[in-house]
Amino acid sequence: MKTSIGAAHQPAGVKWHKRSLATLHSRVATMRYHSVSSNRSKDYLLHPYRLAFAQGGLYLLAYVPEYGNVRTFAVDRIASVSLEKQTFTPAEPVGDDVFANSLGVNTGPTANVEIEFAARVAPYVRARVWHASQQISEQSDGRLRLQMDVCHDWALRSWILSWGPYARVTTPAALASEIRDDLEAATGQYR
Repeated sequence: MKTSIGAAHQPAGVKWHKRSLATLHSRVATMRYHSVSSNRSKDYLLHPYRLAFAQGGLYLLAYVPEYGNVRTFAVDRIASVSLEKQTFTPAEPVGDDVFANSLGVNTGPTANVEIEFAARVAPYVRARVWHASQQISEQSDGRLRLQMDVCHDWALRSWILSWGPYARVTTPAALASEIRDDLEAATGQYR
């Protein structure tokens, strides 16, 4: 027997409560989820591990047996949740700082990234801790180099792009190429 919670029939607080119970009591759950990247809804059988708040949103980290790994789901895109009677033992640990490798919401592997910032924005870059791994080196002409070990994801790319002409990726070359392509595509929107 399972308890079914449908988005159309339950207030948001009830859905939130059921997700919380699933993570606290290690209950297997089925979930209907809408993926923005694939623009489709899919049903998942999952083992909810924990909820995490990041960048203004709540995320569910859950082991998905179909994929054999932990996936991240935006809670606001969960259409329904059903709690099963079956319980689970976590297959892999999920640390306290689940998004530590990212400037956003990602759990991928890290790579060394180096970005050179123009003197005009150097004070703004210098004033913040953008990532725990960051190292800053000052250049004699006022420019600044920021080095971080982070995952190469959309959050990193959008952050770099947000600096416009005042930031240049120097390492890795593949990321620099992607940023250049993004900037060229953006420029094309204004021709």
